[in-house]
Amino acid sequence: MPTFAYQARTQQGKKVFGTVEAVSEHSLADQLKREGYFITSIKATDAHSHQASLRVSSGGRVGAAQLSLFYFQLGNMLEAGVPLLASLKAVQKQSTKQFFKQVVLMLATQVEQGVRFSDALTRYPRIFPELYRAMIQVGETSGNLDLVLKQVAELNERNEKLRHEIFSALAYPVVLVCASIAVVTFMIVWIVPSFSAIFLRAGVPLPLPTRLLYGFSMWVKSNVWFLAVAAIAFGFGAPFLLRFEKFKYGWDRFWLSVPIVGQLISQIEISLWARNVALMHASGVPILKTLEMTGKLAGNLPFQRVLIQARVRVQAGEKLGETIKEGGIFPPDIVQMVLTGEQSGNLDKMLYKAALFYDELLTRTLKQLTSAIEPIFIVFMGIVVGFIMISVLLPIFDMLKLF
Repeated sequence: MPTFAYQARTQQGKKVFGTVEAVSEHSLADQLKREGYFITSIKATDAHSHQASLRVSSGGRVGAAQLSLFYFQLGNMLEAGVPLLASLKAVQKQSTKQFFKQVVLMLATQVEQGVRFSDALTRYPRIFPELYRAMIQVGETSGNLDLVLKQVAELNERNEKLRHEIFSALAYPVVLVCASIAVVTFMIVWIVPSFSAIFLRAGVPLPLPTRLLYGFSMWVKSNVWFLAVAAIAFGFGAPFLLRFEKFKYGWDRFWLSVPIVGQLISQIEISLWARNVALMHASGVPILKTLEMTGKLAGNLPFQRVLIQARVRVQAGEKLGETIKEGGIFPPDIVQMVLTGEQSGNLDKMLYKAALFYDELLTRTLKQLTSAIEPIFIVFMGIVVGFIMISVLLPIFDMLKLF
């Protein structure tokens, strides 16, 4: 069925437009008239353009920095009075990435055909998330698209900065653990058996630590395929089990109970939620829609359940602060800030302050975590390596006694 872009006015004179599928232009016109609209124009969208947009949305990657720049440039030009279509074409010419140039070109083509900007973005869900599209749609309706685009740019940049801080803080411990495991595995599988074989041939009785390590080494070598299969099974099986809600809930609940790690997860979830709600609410997105979308974005299932339940209860007329308080996951300070924001009518400002505050807490927690992991891991690896060295050196001392 062909797709048509239409522009019309309501009986009150308000301008409306959109993209729908219809049998023909005349059937769409009849439908709009029956609904009480005065038609301004109806155009058939380019099928080739639509297919091309689908191909563009199915491949390629766009960096967070490039997207933030796109939103910011577009918002600045709209604020200066440049029409949306001209702004898109200008941004398209300035883009240095060929793939993103194609995306912006397709957006400009759709807008030129009468498609709403927010509707055009829905054809690229991997590039433009639903949360941002909802904010832009409200900005179009309210006439504040320039302001909303700047808010989207800020939200995208802050969220990406948060992800980068987490990755940077945890990258060193992860690399340290992997390298240490590789070194210990090499020593157990290759070094220890070689020395143990020399001692056995020399007739030197092996001390208890050496016998234990040698037995473990032989077990690893004889079961190497079993261990490899088990590792692969765990690598594929764990993500599969996490698809089941009960298993994922228990897994997420466990990590929330771990000292420092639980604080880190909680601060990440609260920071992201508070900032997303603050900027969406400030841009004019209805609170129920905001809670629905931000609830879906929560990565931790206990948090997600609390937020979903909060939306249901807010819809029933309850206050947001009371609903998240009874969930038992949000700390008292964030609950009190939400309640104060609701009472004063400044919920978006309060949540934005909360997001900034939890960003600072998150930075401190990351430093505590990394500073705690390093010495603990060094001590643990020192014990492991020390045990291996003792197991190798004790038989050498016994051999020296024979001579």
